Amino acid sequence: MKTAHIACLLFLGMATALLGGCEAIQQASRERTAARMDEAIARYQAAAAKVHQGDSKEKVLGLLQPTQFELQSNEVKPPEAIPTQTDSGQDSLIEIYFFRSSRHADEAGTDAQGFPLADNFTPYVFTDGVLTDIGWTALLSLKIRKPDPLPAATPRPLCEQMGPLAGCF
Repeated sequence: MKTAHIACLLFLGMATALLGGCEAIQQASRERTAARMDEAIARYQAAAAKVHQGDSKEKVLGLLQPTQFELQSNEVKPPEAIPTQTDSGQDSLIEIYFFRSSRHADEAGTDAQGFPLADNFTPYVFTDGVLTDIGWTALLSLKIRKPDPLPAATPRPLCEQMGPLAGCF
């Protein structure tokens, strides 16, 4: 009986030590993630100073994308593309690329759906391959004109469709 009691106490002691070890591992993982993200943000900030409106998409992405390579897929925000039209009616393409530019240490890094929080990123807006805007204010004030749909074909009267055999005079 006494042996079983000692074995039970030993088991509880080992379980407590193991669970404490798990917490230490999780904390170390969080610290590594934070350090990796902070390094990516520092690289981004250094490279972002070299980016200017009017730069080509290739130049901007060539400078900024390498700063994000160390981030995991759940720590980045994918780009978006929006077809639009100019005021003159020409087709145009707006592309928005998001670069991690901050991290909030006191809150979760994702929303309820598991997506990264938007304010941790800076949007870069390209219109037809040229950088036109940077930042959330510019993005939120963006006016997008949806392309005009193809005109609907007007139905022709049955007489015209079938020709003289339809009996229309």
